Amino acid sequence: MLVTHSISRPLSLHTTRICRYLCTNESSSKLSLSSIRSRLSKFKGGEVTLTSSGANKNIALINVSNPRHKNAFTGSMCISLYDCIHELAGDTTWKAVIVRGLDRMFCSGADLNMARQIADSESGEQFSYFMQTTLSNLRNLPLPSFALLQGNVLGGGAELAVACDLTIAHPNTSIYFIQAKMGIVPGWGGATHLVNKVGYHRALQILLSADRVSSGRAHSIGLVDHLLNLPQNCDASLSDDKLLEKSLDIIDNQFAQLPVEVVRAAKSVAINASQLAYSDSISHERYIFKSLWGGPANLEALESNLKHVK
Repeated sequence: MLVTHSISRPLSLHTTRICRYLCTNESSSKLSLSSIRSRLSKFKGGEVTLTSSGANKNIALINVSNPRHKNAFTGSMCISLYDCIHELAGDTTWKAVIVRGLDRMFCSGADLNMARQIADSESGEQFSYFMQTTLSNLRNLPLPSFALLQGNVLGGGAELAVACDLTIAHPNTSIYFIQAKMGIVPGWGGATHLVNKVGYHRALQILLSADRVSSGRAHSIGLVDHLLNLPQNCDASLSDDKLLEKSLDIIDNQFAQLPVEVVRAAKSVAINASQLAYSDSISHERYIFKSLWGGPANLEALESNLKHVK
């Protein structure tokens, strides 16, 4: 059985990277994360935990669990997710992070019982601001993030998935950007991340239809990056441990041999290239290149003539 290890580290004193927003709403400057946290804390239930896995225990796991409500996010879970990401941002030992839902399902978005109690415009803006900040921090983590998908991925769950750098999916995965049928649009940054992932026209089709996107179609359009290779017509869900084991195999095949600092550097240059102006991006790339050139990993590769080894 695959064993994961709980983490009891105190929250890092380092602050998370400041997220960049293009916002024309003047009230955004008056929004307070601390006051929103206080209000969200009243909506209890479920949990989001941070554990570790992988051969060297340097793959972080963010575990979403609220099985009675299909892993929907309560207010306390939103706060825990924010805190888990905050902790990851301040620790340089992590190589990657996997976001997963427990009990064979990823996430069904916001808890409807909570949603009914904050169904006014001001509360909606506050909730959106908190979750946009949280998922932008996830996106901007200095390490690659993977969403591990199985079963139905609904609403805010789909937004959580596309906020990650890469997605790994069981063939039985179905993704629903169902917000339009709820009379809203994505509010956690999901539309922005979806457009970045699949392009404007496909994203608009997905948002307007609010219909199911199968794992096969999601893979063909780039919404899913890795589709698990399971026996044909295998729709049966995998246990949480087995699904994690298969996802770790994919991650290991990608960069198991790379040092942590090289993996994190690759994430840094890629995320900055996607967000910064050209001149700023190449300046940042040169800075990161300089930090690695002549380092232990680079010298070892030069000594072994690795570039020409097939």
